[in-house]
Amino acid sequence: MVDGDASVSSLANAGALPPRDFTNAPHRVAEIARLALELPTLGAASDAVSKAGHFDPQVLEEAVAALCMGHLILAGPPGTGKTSLARALSAAFNVRLIVETANPEWSVYDTIGTQTLKAGGEAAPRHGLVTSAVLSCATAMIDQLDKGDGPQAVWLLIDEMNRADIDRAFGPLFTALAGGSEAGMVLDYMDGRPSLSLPARFRIIATVNEYDTRFVNAMSGALRRRFSKVVILPPSNDADGQSSGAEWKTAAQTALARTAQTLDKAVPQDAQNLLTAAAPHIREVFGFIRASQDGSLPIGTAQLIDVAEYLLTYGAIAGVADEKSLWPMIDRALVSRLLPGLETDSTRARLSQGYLEQFRAKLPSLPRFSDRIEAFLHGLD
Repeated sequence: MVDGDASVSSLANAGALPPRDFTNAPHRVAEIARLALELPTLGAASDAVSKAGHFDPQVLEEAVAALCMGHLILAGPPGTGKTSLARALSAAFNVRLIVETANPEWSVYDTIGTQTLKAGGEAAPRHGLVTSAVLSCATAMIDQLDKGDGPQAVWLLIDEMNRADIDRAFGPLFTALAGGSEAGMVLDYMDGRPSLSLPARFRIIATVNEYDTRFVNAMSGALRRRFSKVVILPPSNDADGQSSGAEWKTAAQTALARTAQTLDKAVPQDAQNLLTAAAPHIREVFGFIRASQDGSLPIGTAQLIDVAEYLLTYGAIAGVADEKSLWPMIDRALVSRLLPGLETDSTRARLSQGYLEQFRAKLPSLPRFSDRIEAFLHGLD
């Protein structure tokens, strides 16, 4: 067996076979770069992804189709499940996902690579996060070809990509993302300046927050053209004006699982009954916030889960509330778990005094929440 391994290594080093590890031979990725991505059927992939959360079926189909063609941006306000969706999409395509969160300090040295010093003072190349993901993708492709199973590729998820100056940070990757048979980039931090091809199976999924515009960077139109874009918004309200019942079911189940993990035991039935009693009131609040005539705020399913989890936890540790204290508990949950995410410049730009008056008329049992919103809107917080 040892001799066999040595023989395979010799063949790989001689160029007869691709290497198992491309870290020190990035130029050899070109040998397998054209191997096409194995595509799932649209229906099967969309059905699999739908289990990850409450998403519009048409949006799921758009995301699957976009990844069949190339790289993808998932855009939308916070809490709408963009990262969870990216993970589910990767699983549907049978690929492993590397997750990186964008940093405002990123440069081409972080994304592509640079030289670093070893302990002895010798210079050595250090691959950046995109380059490392591409090399890992090539290795995964070889492993799957050899074994007949396992992930067919490795993809990179860049979470909150527009928090970085991504046009500057991408550097030579900018041209490589345009695609084509010669897609690649020169790694000028390595001896010989080898060229690294982007495998046809490689994808970048980026999530971008286009709500908190004060804290994000613009992306050039030329870079955006390298990606398909799918917008992930909160689910539409039901016909009665309440937030989606199907969404609530998913959110409540997630909150129940999280609370059980926090408590390290099953959630008491009394606390679950409390959440059931609060459900129509919470859905009424979220339905109004998302679709008021005097302004709307695109709050996601994550915020709904946060509020539900607060009520379950509070009910478990404080005991069951009577009917008179139900609304005050909901008020407290909203102030604690929903309000912090709304205190942004984007919220001020979207809401008016008319919104606040309408809120108080429709939901008079939430005085703490409405008072805090008023203080925020008028700069009194």
